[in-house]
Amino acid sequence: MSCVAIRGCRIGEGRPKIILPIVETSEAAILSAGAKLAALPADCIEWRADWFDHSQDPEAVGRVLKGLRAALGEKLLLVTFRTKAEGGEKTLAPEEYAVFCQTVWESGCADLLDLELLPAGAALPGFIQAAHAHGVSVICSSHDFQKTPPKAEMVQRMVRMQQAGADIAKLAVMPQTPEDLLELLSATLEMKREHPETPVVTMSMGPLGAASRICGEAVGSAMTFASAGKASAPGQIELELLAPLLERLGLD
Repeated sequence: MSCVAIRGCRIGEGRPKIILPIVETSEAAILSAGAKLAALPADCIEWRADWFDHSQDPEAVGRVLKGLRAALGEKLLLVTFRTKAEGGEKTLAPEEYAVFCQTVWESGCADLLDLELLPAGAALPGFIQAAHAHGVSVICSSHDFQKTPPKAEMVQRMVRMQQAGADIAKLAVMPQTPEDLLELLSATLEMKREHPETPVVTMSMGPLGAASRICGEAVGSAMTFASAGKASAPGQIELELLAPLLERLGLD
C-alpha cells in the first residue's frame, strides 16, 4: 500500500497512526484540549469542527485553526466537519460546507482535511484539487451508523474516493453481527491487495467492532481513532490502552 508522508509521519507504513479527537463547543475549550492532547503519544489531532458553536463563522474558525496550529507544533492536525447526514452534530447547506472547507485550506494551518464522499457529491474532485493547491492532504470519508454494507459496496466507495483524487480513503460502518466485522476487515484487506494506490482507514464501530481499531496493521488500515477524554464515535478505545497494544501487535 502507498504511503502519505506529512511532517515526518508516514501514514500507510508500520503501525496504524493514532488520531485523538477534539469534541468541544467553545473556542477556549477547543484550544485547551489541543494543548493537552499535544503532549500525548498520538500522531494526529482531529478537530471536529461540527461541535463548535461558531463553526459557520469563518473568522472564528480561522482563530481556532491558528490556535490549534500553535498548540500542536509538529503534530498533525486533521480538520473535520462531520455533517448530520454522516453522524455529525450539524447540517450544512452545500454553499456553507464549501465556505468551511475553503476557510480550512486557505488558513495554512491544517495538514489534513476530511471531505465526505456522499455530501460533497459532484463537487468532491474540485474540493480535493483546491485543498491540494494549498498544500492540504485529503481524507475522503463515508459513514454508516446503522449497518455494514455488503463488502462489494464498501470497496466500491473507497475506490470512488481514490478516483476522485483523495490521498486517504476512510470508511466507518456499524456492525450488527460478528460477520459484519469480518466483512469490514475483508474489504480492508481487499483494498490493500487490489487497490493499493492510497492508504485506507477503516473501522467497525461500537463494542462489536472494537477489534477493527486494533488489527489495522495486519489487514491494511493505516490510522485508528482513540479517546483521551471525550470520544467522537462509539467504540473508540482509550489511548492508554490502545497505544501499547498497537506496539505489541506490530508486525516489524
